[in-house]
Amino acid sequence: MSMGNMAIARRSSAKAIILLGLALLSCVADGVSRGHLFKASARRSVTDTNRKVFDVTAFGAKTEDQMKGGKSTVAGAKLDLPSLPGDDEKVDDEKMDSSEEEAGPGEAGPGESPSDDNASAFIKTWVAACRGNYSGPTKVLIPKGTFMTGPVIFQGPCTSSKEPIIVEVEGYVKASTDLSLYASPEWFTFEMIDGLIVTGEGTFDGQGESTWKSSGCKDKSSCAQAPSSLKFNHVNNTLVEGITSLNSKFFHAHIYGCSNLTMNNVHITAPDDSPNTDGVHISTSTNVKVLNSVIGTGDDCVSIGQGSNDILVNNITCGPGHGISVGSLGKRIDDKSVSQIHVSNCTLRNTTNGARIKTWAAESGGEASDITYENIVMDQVQIPIVIDQNYGKKKPKSGTGPVGGAASKWKISNVHFRNIRGTSSRNIAVSLQCSSSNPCDGIEMADINFSYLGAAVKDTALTTECYNAKIAPKGVQIPPLCR
Repeated sequence: MSMGNMAIARRSSAKAIILLGLALLSCVADGVSRGHLFKASARRSVTDTNRKVFDVTAFGAKTEDQMKGGKSTVAGAKLDLPSLPGDDEKVDDEKMDSSEEEAGPGEAGPGESPSDDNASAFIKTWVAACRGNYSGPTKVLIPKGTFMTGPVIFQGPCTSSKEPIIVEVEGYVKASTDLSLYASPEWFTFEMIDGLIVTGEGTFDGQGESTWKSSGCKDKSSCAQAPSSLKFNHVNNTLVEGITSLNSKFFHAHIYGCSNLTMNNVHITAPDDSPNTDGVHISTSTNVKVLNSVIGTGDDCVSIGQGSNDILVNNITCGPGHGISVGSLGKRIDDKSVSQIHVSNCTLRNTTNGARIKTWAAESGGEASDITYENIVMDQVQIPIVIDQNYGKKKPKSGTGPVGGAASKWKISNVHFRNIRGTSSRNIAVSLQCSSSNPCDGIEMADINFSYLGAAVKDTALTTECYNAKIAPKGVQIPPLCR
């Protein structure tokens, strides 16, 4: 090759490298804009003056006060929203939501209820902000005021901007109590979105009181499972912060099929006798963080379900409720394994369980591994540390001892209980009931220190029970650990 040709080749090669580098930088910049939502600067983006605001009231949403002053409508009619995919179904991106309504903004169509009309207005607002004619960063605003609404779906993908789309909730949003409106067991659904911030000082009130002890349906034959208040279905790079969830009919927040989702500084509340009102339920998700929050419900404050990996739960105040649980696992034949679960720096008060792992003795098998509970304070918790591989079985009348019947096929291993202290309101402070066919391996118990603070006057001694568990004790063990 001549010297001239060699020079041309070098220049061409250098140009190609520069172009490749620019392309890579563009990809990295896109990833940064969507993936790094959780730094201090993310919150400030809510008030970004360059972000176009789409207010739900501009699309027809009305407060309860405005509804009372307006014309009456027929309640109980079902809004024709698209059905949500089940956990095992794929989402059809081409399905359009109910933003195409013949009625104008703020006007109830024939047979619609006011809550249906608000649902339609919320969805129209989302569609305009997410994939409407505007090009640039956007925010959906639910302003101050009380809004009644039926099921709402905020569906992506969004095309308005590469920046995360924001939903700012400053108002008080109430769920319709008519279960026949819910074609799928969700109230507010966020799905198929890459880059989402849900923030604000507002409240989602599920009005679950009407369903906890009754069907809540006028016609029982048409009743479905009660809806979760907030469903995050296949959303990535998400921040949820500041909001309040009150009295959900079922789960308060259900995180499914998500990656890189953080819930920070949320408040979740329901009475201790409200069934299945888990605060945050996570399944089939990776890199999920639940941080700096206060959760009190009638079920698990946080439940980490099948198919979950790389989960962090930190600085949670839990109670009332059933504790912070991994599981239950294995009820369904297709349940997947869980791993890399880290629960730390939490306080649990007046809960039935504390740090708990639970699996069913069913046909399903799997693994629960690399699980750590550490630096946790228990305040009058009934059983502070629990591994229950007989979940769902009828317990002995005494409340203690091994449970007969089929053994769980799930393998629990590499579990660490470290620096867990406080008070137990029952005599058994630690209960490890592992599978007889799959004993627990690598159970570290380090610096466990409980005292009794229950109702009994005479029997105040604490004890532990251990079945089919290979335990490695370290440091303080109060009460003494069974071997």
